[in-house]
Amino acid sequence: MKNSINLRFGVLVAIILVATAFRFLAVIAPTLSNFSPVGTIALFGGAYFTKKQWAFIVPFAALWLSNLVLNNVFYKQWYPTFSFGFEPSVFICFALVVLIGIVILKKVTIESLLTANVLGTIVFFVVSNFLVWTGGKMYPQTFEGLVSCYTMALPFLKNTLVSNLLFSAIMFGAFEYAKSTSKVLQLQ
Repeated sequence: MKNSINLRFGVLVAIILVATAFRFLAVIAPTLSNFSPVGTIALFGGAYFTKKQWAFIVPFAALWLSNLVLNNVFYKQWYPTFSFGFEPSVFICFALVVLIGIVILKKVTIESLLTANVLGTIVFFVVSNFLVWTGGKMYPQTFEGLVSCYTMALPFLKNTLVSNLLFSAIMFGAFEYAKSTSKVLQLQ
């Protein structure tokens, strides 16, 4: 029993790490802004880790470590000093998407996965851009500034939703297929 739990945990971590590598697509294809597995990683962790602290720890670690590399190696022009890879507003939104995975994906079905993806994408968009507006200097602290913030972020919304749906099909599909072929990966 203990070995099957360790194998399941290892497979979940491996899938998340492989998906995290796809964050580097934006480096080689800048037109793919916000085309990333980040939302799916959060939903996946929320859906499958039986100990829910791991649903936060593993995806957060993957996001943080990839942020360290991306920010300090590839995006140095935006980070003139060392970036610790932790932006509170992003991690708050990420935590909300993990919670959506925990609540909506107790049973993974196509319908629940579509619902979680759409809701996760909308929550991330609404909350992250609200936090950009309240905490930044890019937009005036007026209603017009808030509208402008959301309007300027709209082009990123499409890539976020499409990537969440695509990576969900791959990640959830791969794990569900693996579960169907291996009783060790199924919950007891």
